[in-house]
Amino acid sequence: MQNRKEIVMINVANIYPHPDNPRKDVGDVTELAESIKKQGIMQNLTVIPLSALTEEPEEQPDADTESLSSDFHVIIGHRRLAAAKLAGIEKVPCKIVSKISKKEQVSIMLEENMQREDLTVWEQAQGFQMMLDLGETEDTIADKTGFSKTTIKHRLNIAKLDQDELKNKEQDKDFQLSLKDLYELERIKDVEERNKILREATDNRNLVAKVQSYIREKERQKKTDAIVKMLKELGVVEAPKQYAREQYGNKWEKVKSFRINDEVPESIRLKNKKDEKLYYYINWIEIDVVRKKKAVKKKLTPAEQKEKKQKANKKYMKDVLKKLDERRRLFVTDIVEGRIARIKDEEKVKDALWSALVLNQSCLYPSRLSYFFAGKPLYECTEEERKEVSEKVAKLSILHQMLVLLNAAMDGTELIKYDGTYKKENGQGLMDGYKVLRLYGWSFEDEEEEKVVNGSHEFYEEESGT
Repeated sequence: MQNRKEIVMINVANIYPHPDNPRKDVGDVTELAESIKKQGIMQNLTVIPLSALTEEPEEQPDADTESLSSDFHVIIGHRRLAAAKLAGIEKVPCKIVSKISKKEQVSIMLEENMQREDLTVWEQAQGFQMMLDLGETEDTIADKTGFSKTTIKHRLNIAKLDQDELKNKEQDKDFQLSLKDLYELERIKDVEERNKILREATDNRNLVAKVQSYIREKERQKKTDAIVKMLKELGVVEAPKQYAREQYGNKWEKVKSFRINDEVPESIRLKNKKDEKLYYYINWIEIDVVRKKKAVKKKLTPAEQKEKKQKANKKYMKDVLKKLDERRRLFVTDIVEGRIARIKDEEKVKDALWSALVLNQSCLYPSRLSYFFAGKPLYECTEEERKEVSEKVAKLSILHQMLVLLNAAMDGTELIKYDGTYKKENGQGLMDGYKVLRLYGWSFEDEEEEKVVNGSHEFYEEESGT
């Protein structure tokens, strides 16, 4: 690298920003421009010949003989250049550097910019990745920038994300993306899955909720695989495709169920007759072991056919609501245990919560708080379990107590009347409850779930007179 011996004045019209400058946005330079108008530029810029971008160092012009009317790129002083142009300054003091490699150019710009507090996460990530691409290691980047290796690892993980999507989310003030949110994404190994969640998330809380959901799904899959392996060793085979629609009729009966969120059993024993064929079926909450019922030939009347269909429809919708109850409980657990960020305006949340509690006719029993953590009545708990649950309940804030009570009030809510029509009042209570949870990032997994809750699902019978 070669430096010109003296500082020279160069026309600002001949100086351009460096295309690889990690700081893509120089920000508001109005105050700096006013200062330059009054006092001039107190510190020179550092520039390189235009050809330094494309030519090897030995092919670049000599710094001492390069014409001052040539074009240059700035490597130190991007904000000063922008402010000088805004202030209407024609010439600025510059140090010309030549015989400089691309790696040296980027390194100089990074070292100048990386310590700036207003450098965005996206810009930092790009900068570190650029240094890595130019042959630096995490150790040398740490030495040159002063950042810890942990921070550098985090930023390099950020650089693996879809940069356009990341930039859009970072610039969206309503999204409120933070470093903590991006660190959550690192829990997912698959970069494509990270990008999918980043793309689909509606705000920062929804992003964290989606990460938690993905992690849980992976854990569920791991447990599912373990249980299925044991079942297959016992000769149990996967249920045929038609079971998905036939399970709500009278063709099958359940032999045993395994809750996927519970611990995987060490072994499985099944009581079945010799040569009896058993099948397994995986749903969101549990793995069912089933067998075919003996066929009973009976011609149903139209009324009996209608009743049979209604029963099947009711069972299907109850299963959807059961799945929602489990997902909601896990989501509220994430909130009270701090995995989902607090909401700043807690008074607003409390108002919405109270309204939802009233609509859901919540009973304020202390036992509901302990049941949330224990998953069973306290009298069924061991002394150690009771102590652990009591400690957790004692730590709950008023807001979190209200959330737990809301979850309990929503649990097992009946939405289907005896005649198959929709219970509007109960449905409104549930929708208000989910409206509160949306503030924390809740979302229905699919349209089917939401339609069951809001009463628009085709399986509901129409009310007479409509």
